[in-house]
Amino acid sequence: MNDIRKNIQKKLLTFGKNFKNKHISDLLGPNSFKENIIENDFLTFDYSKQRINEDLLNFLLEIPDLINLRESLNSLFNGTVRNLSEDKYISHTLYRNASSKDNGHISAERKKIKSFLAEMGSSSKFKNLICLSIGGSRLGPELIYEVQNVQGPKNVYFCSSNDLLELEDALRNCHQSETIVFVSSKSFETTEILKNFKYIKAWFSKISDVNFENHLYGISANAKAMTDLGIKKSHQFVILDSLVGRFSIWSSISLPAFINTDYDSYLQLIEGARIADDHTENNPWQSNISVLMALLSIWNRNSLDINNHGIFTYDFRLRSMTKYIAQLSMESNGKSVNFSSSMSPFLTTQLIWGGYGIENQHSTFQWLMQGKTETSCDFIGVKKKAGIFCDSNAILLSQVLAMTYGREDKERPYKSVFGNNPCSILQLEYLDPRSLGFLLAIYEHKIFIEALILGIDPFDQWGVQLGKELSSIAINNKEFLKLYFSKKVLPED
Repeated sequence: MNDIRKNIQKKLLTFGKNFKNKHISDLLGPNSFKENIIENDFLTFDYSKQRINEDLLNFLLEIPDLINLRESLNSLFNGTVRNLSEDKYISHTLYRNASSKDNGHISAERKKIKSFLAEMGSSSKFKNLICLSIGGSRLGPELIYEVQNVQGPKNVYFCSSNDLLELEDALRNCHQSETIVFVSSKSFETTEILKNFKYIKAWFSKISDVNFENHLYGISANAKAMTDLGIKKSHQFVILDSLVGRFSIWSSISLPAFINTDYDSYLQLIEGARIADDHTENNPWQSNISVLMALLSIWNRNSLDINNHGIFTYDFRLRSMTKYIAQLSMESNGKSVNFSSSMSPFLTTQLIWGGYGIENQHSTFQWLMQGKTETSCDFIGVKKKAGIFCDSNAILLSQVLAMTYGREDKERPYKSVFGNNPCSILQLEYLDPRSLGFLLAIYEHKIFIEALILGIDPFDQWGVQLGKELSSIAINNKEFLKLYFSKKVLPED
């Protein structure tokens, strides 16, 4: 299979030599604005401002068949894709289409989610929810919570900082008798989470008439660790051990995000993702958003040598989207060797950065517009808000035009913008849990397809694991800390 990838890489490099100095405006065909746009009930995907032409696109669309993508997608959706280095089947798509493969676990987990949300919805006792979580257990739920933008009646605080300042700030607004705590961690061994847990446990102990156990809930694949930490079995939400953390939002990991809505909102998120599964599994490559996004990413990184990708959102509710996709992408595909010790012939994932577009326009866009480093971009907007066309869409489109076409000022060159940064536009028809589920699952599949082309496993993260191990050694080794911080190893003044 690596010989096939080497041949693909060789052809990509050949194409790339012919495109590096070509401008996007010169590559547009007469029908680019019609043919290079895909629309469905949720999303309009416009890739007409990528640095490609028809011949190149035709070649890119041959790649999925060269790597047997259809077979791999079938395996993903029926739950038979394996994370080889951890010897586990991958289960996040099963959460969108619960089947017998999970032995009833997912349906039982859903019943518990439904029961909890109904109980919380009818209770006025608790006013605050503290969610101790990090990485995949935090970024997705926090994004979902912000998208729903529901004001109360319960305040939700996501906390993970190792210096505890985030948690301390949250607790200033809370009283023990009115607060519940969720500890969300797949392994229940993460140092930062355990440190925050120890602090909040001490905070509860200051009030003698409040039983911390009755206020404490856990979400994890490690039921024993939850029990050891003092979480009652009835307060435990157990996720599948095969569920990769950064792909876990479809499980009870997202439960804190729905505390002010209801179980139906959770089901809508799942339904949107299931529709994205159907789209990716069944659509032809040329009208398949996930496939096209993956192919364009491979092209921009390996042929045009663009090492970074900006994701800019133009709806404040999506302000955390970039952080979520950054982890999903770079922790999945930020590696170059697979389990069989085979080195990918490709340059792997780009650096993902960006954020809320309106703010970025007044900070990083200067570098984008007139710097010497090329960038590829996704611009994400929402067409309608409460049935009204959003003004931010006009701003989004104007920035895309500036980023791609540029503008020359011969009399005052310092005002010129070269452009030529390849951009895609993703515009949601509206923003709710269902459309969000569709969008996030599309990005998931883009990353999975990209990994298949690269020849790496997107479901493990041994680089992260090594960092955790070394951090643990350093923190617990007093002699190491003493040596490192002593004047003997510090530079001379």
